[in-house]
Amino acid sequence: MRIEQVVMPVLRAASRRDWALGLLDRALKPWNPYAPERYENPYPRYEQAREAGVFFYQRSLRTWIATGHAECQEVLRSTTVSVNRTELMSSLRPYTQVQPETLDLFVHMILLQDPPEHTRLRRLVNRAFTPRAVEAQEPGVAQICQDLLNDIDLSQPTDVMAAYADRLPIFVISDMLGLPPDQWDELKELSDGLVRFIDAITAFDPAEMDVTVARFRAMLGALIDERLAEPQHDMISLLLEAEEDGDRLSRSELESMVALLMVAGHETTSGLIGNSLIALAEFPDQRDLLRANPELAPSAVEELLRYDSPVQGTDRVVVAPFAVGEHELKAGDVVGVLLGAANRDPRLHDRPNELVLDRQDPQPLSFGHGIHHCLGAALARLEARIAIPLFLDAWPNYEVSYADLEWKRSVTVRGPKRLVLGTPTSLR
Repeated sequence: MRIEQVVMPVLRAASRRDWALGLLDRALKPWNPYAPERYENPYPRYEQAREAGVFFYQRSLRTWIATGHAECQEVLRSTTVSVNRTELMSSLRPYTQVQPETLDLFVHMILLQDPPEHTRLRRLVNRAFTPRAVEAQEPGVAQICQDLLNDIDLSQPTDVMAAYADRLPIFVISDMLGLPPDQWDELKELSDGLVRFIDAITAFDPAEMDVTVARFRAMLGALIDERLAEPQHDMISLLLEAEEDGDRLSRSELESMVALLMVAGHETTSGLIGNSLIALAEFPDQRDLLRANPELAPSAVEELLRYDSPVQGTDRVVVAPFAVGEHELKAGDVVGVLLGAANRDPRLHDRPNELVLDRQDPQPLSFGHGIHHCLGAALARLEARIAIPLFLDAWPNYEVSYADLEWKRSVTVRGPKRLVLGTPTSLR
């Protein structure tokens, strides 16, 4: 039996009982990935974990923990680790309670594939994410940003996640797929439902997930049929045409690829924008620096990714013995890779807990490293590079209503669920 089959139900139950949280915290020292305060500010917890080492064994979780930048890189680029979670999903509730067609959509995502299948899928879809293909989206991204900003009443307190950061990435993906604008809100609703599948701590309703996946497949299926009959200059057509030595994406592989773009692309980009707006409010001198020097935006995005990553961690399963430093890992070992901790490794960065937009070479690991480096990383960077400066131009002196700030409860992704901003006058 995998340890997750025992741990996950316990964690779900404990997370709903205040009295159990303290017991759980003591049991999981030196690193408790499920501490409630971690959702609001995980970085003090990372510092506590780092005291145990840049790479150490967490006996209570039977997991190796990587907190150092170099150590995280070493694990992520290793050819002797696996990302495949099919066995786990096939044995852990509520994944075992969904229809086979629902599980199939997720287990075939490239995110959960090892070579050679990962290599094959990546080769087929890379055409859609070349630098030229991504840069071609810039006018459309800018227009969507501007349209969303035009709908915000800047004189009133506004939840900018709902009005801006959450809508932008899914609207961009919808546009790239070739969906008509009147279906963009529906695709966002479906994306909000699908993302619950990837967070093992927050259990979802299997019947609701089955309905969501069926609706998603119906919408996407209609679009695929249209593009098969009449190709367009959009991503669906490009993915349908992708071919390598006679090999093409199957229909189910195409569905899984689009679902991943929705879920991963949506969560990471919205989290990056939300985290960045909070960070820039906490460091107003850096906000002023970016407004005065818009050409700084590309490097500023790298520092914002480093300072508060939208993806805080990932894990790998060892499939063949290898060493990290002086530590010998064996097949079957699990490694927790703390990307948020690695990004603030004091061995790599001076003043790691400060936002410095003109920092030289921030080297964020927020989108991973090695062969599983995020496929949509360039698109997320483009969206942030456009969305953040445009927001600052429209609303240069916003303040955060911390009383209304609500963070996502996730052990993987980080970002505000609700982020109310206003002027100094409107928030008083």
